Amino acid sequence: MEEQKKELHCSECGVKIEGEYYKCLDNCLQVNFFDTEEENCFCSTECFDKYMSLEQLNIEDDEDEI
Repeated sequence: MEEQKKELHCSECGVKIEGEYYKCLDNCLQVNFFDTEEENCFCSTECFDKYMSLEQLNIEDDEDEI
């Protein structure tokens, strides 16, 4: 019998992953944010950043909020 490969898609943009992909390795984040291994697949670091709502801020911008 021929084994079927699982089809993986980026959790952020949905693109089919053909080769290499990114995966969060932090145990706390794996337990709290990803219900399945398939949800922890990203086509790029940019997609992972968007998924986790990672944003670059400027110190001056932060001081305005205090």
